[in-house]
Amino acid sequence: MRRSKFTLLAILLFGCTEPMVPGSVEAPQRHPTFSLSAAANEAVLPSGYASLMGETNNSFPHSQKNLRYQQVFQGSDVVDPTIVGLCLRRDDLFGGSSITQTLTIKLGPTSLDYTNLGVSFDANYSAPATEVFSGDVVIPASAGGGTPADFDLCIPFTQSYVHLSGSNVIVEVVNSSLTSSGRARDACADGVAQCTTARAFAFSATAEDAVLVQQGGLVMKFISPEPPPPVEPVTKDDCKQGGWADFGFRNQGQCIRFVETGMDSRS
Repeated sequence: MRRSKFTLLAILLFGCTEPMVPGSVEAPQRHPTFSLSAAANEAVLPSGYASLMGETNNSFPHSQKNLRYQQVFQGSDVVDPTIVGLCLRRDDLFGGSSITQTLTIKLGPTSLDYTNLGVSFDANYSAPATEVFSGDVVIPASAGGGTPADFDLCIPFTQSYVHLSGSNVIVEVVNSSLTSSGRARDACADGVAQCTTARAFAFSATAEDAVLVQQGGLVMKFISPEPPPPVEPVTKDDCKQGGWADFGFRNQGQCIRFVETGMDSRS
């Protein structure tokens, strides 16, 4: 069977979703967006799902109220040590309407991995975590039909995180929202070899210990900054389509001559 989408626990949770109180006023919404060039570094974690959809999905932690959640990833899957945002992938079978959630996100190093993540949230870190985001996030409306490239929910960080070499990385999300509803995003499942991630969670935003630790979790994409442009042209293509002007040359031929001979006639 392709997927087992909803556990009994998930069904019970969805059935307990609280309706909006009549007359209540919604807080101002933040619509997270990226303006990404093709040059920006991206890493899909776990890396085995870069071009493959996960076996299941999950609504934790991005649309489950009053939740503390941690997910550990292999540090070897991190492409660029500086991380400035993360994205979640639209599911291929299930979706839902838009919902606003209040999230606090931290990233931190750990010596643990998907085989031994512990129940103590704070003890899972090997050094203090960095708070990278806190505020309201609009979970966009979606339908089934997600593809491996379809990361539709992206959260730009307000503070970048620098991954510590030689460690694994924990993504922690505290969802302090007053309401919740199932807004599934793509995830990998317990017992699958390439699912090198695990999650720990508790149904309290202030919990110290998890009620459950298990292999599996959301497929995430880490976003890193676009690399700086080269200070000098390296190939003739760098000189074309007006690129010569970016390096201070008077024309394209002058730029190409520099690439071919090293002769700098800009001064």
